[in-house]
Amino acid sequence: MTRHFAVDLGAESGRCMVGTLDQGVLRVEELCRFPTRVCRIREEYYWNIFRFYDEILRGLKLYVEKYGPQLDSIGVDTWGCDYCLPDHTGAIGLPKSYRRMVSQEPYAVMEEKMGRMRLYQHCGIQFLDFNTLNQLILERMQDPAYLDDAHGLLFIGDALHYLLGAPAVCEYSTASISQLVDTAARQWDGEIFSAFDLPERLQTKLVFAGDPIGTLSDSIADEVGLVHGVRLITPAVHDTASASVAVPAEGGNWASISSGTWSLASVELDAPVNNEESYRMNISNSAGVLGKSLFLKNIMGLWIIQQCKYRWEEQNPGLTYGRIVELAQAAKPFAAWLDPDDQRFFQPGDMPVRISDYLRETGQTPVAPDDIGQMARIVYESLAMKYRCVFEKIAAVSGKTMETLHITGGGSNNGMLNQFTADAMGLPVVAGPAECSAMGNLLMQAYGCGAVSGLEEIRQVVRRSVSLETFRPRNHDLWEAAYEQFLRQIRA
Repeated sequence: MTRHFAVDLGAESGRCMVGTLDQGVLRVEELCRFPTRVCRIREEYYWNIFRFYDEILRGLKLYVEKYGPQLDSIGVDTWGCDYCLPDHTGAIGLPKSYRRMVSQEPYAVMEEKMGRMRLYQHCGIQFLDFNTLNQLILERMQDPAYLDDAHGLLFIGDALHYLLGAPAVCEYSTASISQLVDTAARQWDGEIFSAFDLPERLQTKLVFAGDPIGTLSDSIADEVGLVHGVRLITPAVHDTASASVAVPAEGGNWASISSGTWSLASVELDAPVNNEESYRMNISNSAGVLGKSLFLKNIMGLWIIQQCKYRWEEQNPGLTYGRIVELAQAAKPFAAWLDPDDQRFFQPGDMPVRISDYLRETGQTPVAPDDIGQMARIVYESLAMKYRCVFEKIAAVSGKTMETLHITGGGSNNGMLNQFTADAMGLPVVAGPAECSAMGNLLMQAYGCGAVSGLEEIRQVVRRSVSLETFRPRNHDLWEAAYEQFLRQIRA
């Protein structure tokens, strides 16, 4: 038996989880949960990473209260792209949030300095306004001295490992989506750093999921009540890569969506696809674990509903996601369409008003911002259609056959969206596990401890450890006709 402690940070909430692996079954328990919303300071959006650190220590104390001072390992996974810059003393400050990024200016710099096609051939990552490279370019445009005292680069999960006692290292899966890495060589790309005048000292040592990276600092161990020498083993720090570890799939003809604040649609490949067609379709080659590559595309996901809920709660205290789904089920089907990836939905704000404005501006019948059921149904149906649209692109470029779609993460609890997705895709949808990133995190720690041998055994453990629900397509002709309406509307 081994026991591991996972910190799984999403854009809405963070969780401290304990995983006990015994006789090939993983038992997962949530110790604590806490909000991770961005904080707004002087018109900028930041992540309060030191509050996250305090919550991790709280979770470790809760672990000791229940299980005692022995623990096999600790690991952290988070969203990607955002980073800290240690200064010459090793100190780090509050990292800015990617939600602030709305500028198109970095793209002109990319074209001028390297050319977007050549950049893609090197890094294989889709162009998104909030990518790490975009953030660095924009910061340097606004402040040429921005990197003068930067003596390394740590992504959010790496920074938390660092605060817990690890040396300054970057785990490869989260580095891979920065647009700073050569996906073929699996190392920092010197040509990219040179083209954009980024100092080599930002090239923090790369490690890989499952690697031991140090031990919990003795002072923290003493504070929380753990023995000295608890190992820090890096999972796939990028939460999407951690989620892919725990997809309960069999065989090779499957695809997956990690469904949460973002919906990450992907297929698992043995090598990146960095060609002209994948560039034109703006598809990413995000690193998986143990040599796998995730051919992946970001979709805005349940962020839109999350932001709507914040507004609706003002007039409906106690409103739950379950109640939102109930109201959506009673609403009119196919009343209108939206493109979830429209730029206006990216930043925090009054999302119901933005949706109503979008519908009016695109020539559709507006929905009142307080019509919870109808507005939510439009979002859920549009998400299901966007999933199909994206997977058609992924299949066309990768040549991957898709016979089953796995939906994991918190969004897998939404049975209505799962059914809509099965209907839109025309494929069976297998939902679960909900805590897929945490399970992937825990099982890569177990791999680093020698308790499991690789991905095949990990996925066997997942299938033995969780209950799954399958949704089969219904009303095929109706959804086919609606899909054509959706495509016409978003391309209008």
